[in-house]
Amino acid sequence: MAYNLPDGMQIEVQIAYVDAGGNPATVDGNVAWSSSDAAIATVMAVAGSTQQMQATVAAPGALGQAQITATADADLGSGVQNIMTTFDVTVVAGQAVAGTITPVGSPVPIPPA
Repeated sequence: MAYNLPDGMQIEVQIAYVDAGGNPATVDGNVAWSSSDAAIATVMAVAGSTQQMQATVAAPGALGQAQITATADADLGSGVQNIMTTFDVTVVAGQAVAGTITPVGSPVPIPPA
């Protein structure tokens, strides 16, 4: 998932794991959070959150892109596996403006040139 975060702002995020059947997976130990570029986005586990499954992502001032990573050992029904999950953050100046591009109608053949 990608998220636009205005500089000087922060947002809480959480991680959830499911097994192949869609059932909640049991996490073994605490989730480890990290940022690919702390000048753009920092991440810190929320104190008191169960197994540190919630974190605060903050944009301290630099604009750009960073990837937030949550790493945990989760029991997915076939044993405990180490899972790394990512969240892309783009820090933008001022107010975040988001747009969505969606298809309109069904695909059609390309007309001959």
